Amino acid sequence: MLEIKNLRVSFHTYSGEVQAVRGVNLRLEDEDTLAIVGESGCGKSVTAQSIMRLHNEEITDIKSGEILLDGTDLLSISEKEMQGIRGNWIGMIFQEPMTALNPTMTVGNQITEVLRQHAGGKNGKMTKKEARERAVELLRMVKLPNPEQRVDQFPHEFSGGQLQRVVIAMAMACSPKILIADEPTTALDVTVQAQILDLMKEMQKEKKVSIIIITHDLGVVANIAKKVAVMYGGIVVETGTVEDIFYRSKHPYTWGLLDSISRLSRRKGEPLKSIEGTPPDLVKPPAGCPFADRCEYAMQVCKDHLPPETGLSEQHLCRCWLLDRDCPVKPERRPV
Repeated sequence: MLEIKNLRVSFHTYSGEVQAVRGVNLRLEDEDTLAIVGESGCGKSVTAQSIMRLHNEEITDIKSGEILLDGTDLLSISEKEMQGIRGNWIGMIFQEPMTALNPTMTVGNQITEVLRQHAGGKNGKMTKKEARERAVELLRMVKLPNPEQRVDQFPHEFSGGQLQRVVIAMAMACSPKILIADEPTTALDVTVQAQILDLMKEMQKEKKVSIIIITHDLGVVANIAKKVAVMYGGIVVETGTVEDIFYRSKHPYTWGLLDSISRLSRRKGEPLKSIEGTPPDLVKPPAGCPFADRCEYAMQVCKDHLPPETGLSEQHLCRCWLLDRDCPVKPERRPV
């Protein structure tokens, strides 16, 4: 369905060139769910925005790579052709539903704007009446109560969870084949998070859509994902199935993320675990593994050379010198 090959994206800032994405390779299969996880600033959202080509071209430079949608490279087509891809082929749920919508327009008008821009109707264009009827249908599809009345309300009249449902309705308006969800449960309470994730899974099953979900919450990953890509310092350090990442992970950064999860088994007074140190400066990224300065198992080769990808199974790949057959250190992590 979608394949990213050797994607490199930089931003030009007053501080210098920020190498935000450095050689990312990812695959999304038909009707699959891929979670991209990692700390803030690791390149997750930049990768998603590159798929949609939503960068500010004045400061963004796509250095290399291909983003293949059914064999078509999205980085090589014109902006007019890309407008036909957005909405129709790929829909996107943005971060922060509170700010994703225009506060001066009713939610119905914002949904119908998407429909009239992208969805075909009579004479290749939807009428206002057709678009409004479809907007009501979409709000009903995302289980928003009283959609006939709520379609004429403004964003400030909705709760955070209801706004997220509206954003999902907009993203699904033209029945895309791929849905990109960038932190879809951020700022929502746990109960509403579960409802939103259940809604996404239900829609995936009904509409047969493939999903890319971007998050730093491994609880969300366990709930919805089938495959996981762990990013750090602009590169993918480990990929695999959910079972690979949670029970057979091999990268120390993945171990750190898993150890940082708060568990019910934690004893009273036991401190929460964290990964010491800070992410690397991507204006001057390290020559070797970006996690080397924070890794308790780091060797000199880790600081000098970026490790190659090691295939642990057909779907499980990891970038770590600990997996080299000549490595003297062979740490093992107890499964979660």
